[in-house]
Amino acid sequence: MTTAPPRADGRARPVTLAPLRLPGRGDVSGWPQDDPGRWRHAVSAYRGWLAAVPIVLVNAVAFAGQLAFLRARLPWPLAGQVLVAVTLESVAVYLAWQAHLALAADDSALRLRLAAYSFAAVIGALNYSHYMAPHWRPTFAAVTFGLMSVSSPWLWSVYSRRVSRDALKARGLIEPHAVRLGATRWAWHPALSFRVMRWAAWTGEADPARAIAGRFPPAAATAGDTPGDSGDDRPPSAWQSMPPGGDKASAIIKANPGMKNAEVAELAGCKPRTVQRARNGAVKTP
Repeated sequence: MTTAPPRADGRARPVTLAPLRLPGRGDVSGWPQDDPGRWRHAVSAYRGWLAAVPIVLVNAVAFAGQLAFLRARLPWPLAGQVLVAVTLESVAVYLAWQAHLALAADDSALRLRLAAYSFAAVIGALNYSHYMAPHWRPTFAAVTFGLMSVSSPWLWSVYSRRVSRDALKARGLIEPHAVRLGATRWAWHPALSFRVMRWAAWTGEADPARAIAGRFPPAAATAGDTPGDSGDDRPPSAWQSMPPGGDKASAIIKANPGMKNAEVAELAGCKPRTVQRARNGAVKTP
């Protein structure tokens, strides 16, 4: 809609309506466009608030349990009863929050966290005692309200550790996760998998293929020669495709002279005495 300037006689000009045209490809629309990643960015930006949701719910349930008991047993006005319940359930939360701030500042938070756990354990025992059966026997209400009081600082510590580890990893102050070998390797080759894990943990290698190749290098990398030396035209890792037995053990020993008999036996799929016979034959061969 466009409004023309007034006429010379002071009367307003007629109002004309511009035809509505839908924006074509490449046109810029005057209507606000929804960003597809808006909600994802919002969730990422406010993940601290999202992490606080279960903590708030846990403390609300614990507060409700304390307040219900105080309403029946403490002859105070409602405001006083609410004050007592809130105070009991907020101390552990405050200590856990201070531990979170200390951990985020790369400071020691152990004492604050232990204080939060200890106070939460006391308040949890109180909340449990309100609804327990005789002789401290558990009931549904006792376990529920006691668990809510105890778990609050623990939930805070989970969130604090996650945030702290993300910050330390971004600064390069902690190592990434260790190499992860498949369940099949652990099932069929536990000893070799353990050696690969041990080597990768020390060197910091997290790629499974590079970790295996680093702990058990191929023939050319171990022997220091190229294919075709010593009259062997097989490729460096030809023993990997050989059938199990003494010949495979001999090829492995030739490629890796310093490998132990147990390792050779597991790679060659034969018994250690077969490996020893192959090693004796390899030693005798000029």
